[in-house]
Amino acid sequence: MPIPIGVIGCGAIAQISHIPTLLSNNDHFRLLALSDINPELLEDVADHFHIQDRYTDYAELLERRDIEAVLICHSGSHRDTVLAALNRNKDVFVEKPLAWNLREAQEVAGAAQRSDRIVQVGYHKLYDPAFPVAKQYVDQIDDLGFVRITVLHPTNELGLSPHRIRRGRGEVLEGHIDPGSWEYQLQMQREGLTGGNLSPLVDEALGVRKDNPLLRQCYGNIVISLIHNVYMMYGFLGPPKRLRSAEYWREGMSIHLLVEYSDDLCCSLDWHYLSHLKDYREEYSFYGNRQRVSLQFPSPYFLHFPSPVILQGGEGELAWEKRILVSYDEAFHRELRAFHENIMQRRSPRTGVVDAVEHMRFLQEIISTIGGGGE
Repeated sequence: MPIPIGVIGCGAIAQISHIPTLLSNNDHFRLLALSDINPELLEDVADHFHIQDRYTDYAELLERRDIEAVLICHSGSHRDTVLAALNRNKDVFVEKPLAWNLREAQEVAGAAQRSDRIVQVGYHKLYDPAFPVAKQYVDQIDDLGFVRITVLHPTNELGLSPHRIRRGRGEVLEGHIDPGSWEYQLQMQREGLTGGNLSPLVDEALGVRKDNPLLRQCYGNIVISLIHNVYMMYGFLGPPKRLRSAEYWREGMSIHLLVEYSDDLCCSLDWHYLSHLKDYREEYSFYGNRQRVSLQFPSPYFLHFPSPVILQGGEGELAWEKRILVSYDEAFHRELRAFHENIMQRRSPRTGVVDAVEHMRFLQEIISTIGGGGE
């Protein structure tokens, strides 16, 4: 039975994946309305997808009794939107991050646990068909000693180049877009991730170090991007024993963590913003004495690209390597189909708010540790 749903936020990920997925899965969802605070963008996107009902105030969308669920993917913190949706008795799919700091995440989780509504967090990489296959092989390594997570992240504009992104007033971004200077990238990141109404939330997370612009830059990257690698680390290995060390450099655009799981197992996590080279790379590698497993993700904006699982082993003096392509099914599509099943069966999501709070707690530990900090 299709679930009547509305979308709050009409930016790039809504246009590239969420809205087309809802429309193409019309046996699962019936998309009734869109909302965005930018009226020109809202009109362009709603016209393009032939959605008649549109609201610049998401509260008006939430007042509709015929809309049973909402998909929240606007920029910034999602705290207020999720709380408002729960207050209006809607089931909720909310893009990461759940909130912008630990206190906000705890408030959302508390409201979700007091409600009988489904709240699913958009951790799409956990829904990639290659993830359970990779995890199965990782779990078979009985002497796992080292895990390495590496992300080389170009500016989003380079990843978005295959798509036509509507910006309002008839403006469409497509093809190659010059990222501008490194200084311009830093300024845009800092304003978008730590300024405006996000500024007091960042202040709260940084405490006495809130006036350090490099730490602010770093925190923004941790919340908006490193969160992917943290939830994947938890997905593969579970909660860590402790954070051994955390460092940043390149004005907060390079981050290195050493995470301890046991006396015999540590995970090295490296995230680097490398703005001008259009070659997104994200790899999760697991090493034992006799076996190695790697999972490689393409750019998240390249839909239906497979995520290869690479196995290495050996027999005597011989070494071998096997490359597995699990499926061309799209992770963004799979997570929304799971959302439909969770609603229909009133089942707790595998990516719920309790885990999201634990992830945010770990992010807070990172920023409190990084650069030798602490409150």
